[in-house]
Amino acid sequence: MTQDEGLPVAVVKRDFRRLLDAAENGQRTLILRHGRPVAELGPIRSDRPDLPVARRPGGLLAWLGAFSDWDTLASDIAEIVAARHAAADRPPPELESKND
Repeated sequence: MTQDEGLPVAVVKRDFRRLLDAAENGQRTLILRHGRPVAELGPIRSDRPDLPVARRPGGLLAWLGAFSDWDTLASDIAEIVAARHAAADRPPPELESKND
């Protein structure tokens, strides 16, 4: 879509996620209300150092290795499960163990 075409507000509302993805990739979208331009959705200008620059999240792969430096992970989880078993307000969840 070229900048002078524009999109009506209803289309922008419906396709907002797609338009944000497009803005993240450098595309600008002109937003029209009753056929008149009222706003523009696009990437943050690099000449505005006071604004943060958007970056793409890494998704699930970003979590890969996130807990690798948590040396006490197993014992911390065991402590949480033990506390949960001791709680009287509701029954503990059934968990499968590797030894079963």
